[in-house]
Parts: sequence; structure tokens; C-alpha cells
Amino acid sequence: MTINTLLESLHFIEFAILYLLIILALAANQKFSRTTSLFAAAIAMIYGVVDEIHQLFVVGRSFSIADIIKDWTGVIVAWTLVRVTNFKRIIKVKSA
Repeated sequence: MTINTLLESLHFIEFAILYLLIILALAANQKFSRTTSLFAAAIAMIYGVVDEIHQLFVVGRSFSIADIIKDWTGVIVAWTLVRVTNFKRIIKVKSA
């Protein structure tokens, strides 16, 4: 694995972590639900786009659709894992 590959994979990881931190903040304030989880994912994804746009104005940086895709993929994977592990359990408890 080259250093460039490692650095590129950080987009995926950092935006998954951003989403997880947002939902942890929501959970700590008893505001975590399916709706707020989706809202947290949307915020993390929008931040990814804003981050890429701001790079247009930074010397030595550039806007990249590929980076946005990596950011969004990290958020979607984390959102899916949270949805499967957390909300399926809630559905089973309600139906029992």
C-alpha cells in the first residue's frame, strides 16, 4: 500500500467518523432516532461537498468529485451499519 492510497482512504474513514460523532452527540442528548440519524448523514455529506468547494480557494488544493464520492461512501457505510445494528434491534423489541 502506498502512502497516496492510505491518504486517499482517509476520506472514507474521516467522514464515517464525522457521522458517528454527530450521532453520538445526538444520543448523548436523547435526540437519536431514525430521522435524526438520516439528518446526521445528510449533514456529514453536505460538509464533504462544502469542504471540497472551499479547496477551490486554497493554494495547492483542488476540487475533486472523486473525493466527494469517497466522503459520501464513508457516510453511507457508517449510516447503514448504524441502521442495521441499532434499528433492527428496536424493531424486534417492539414486535415482541
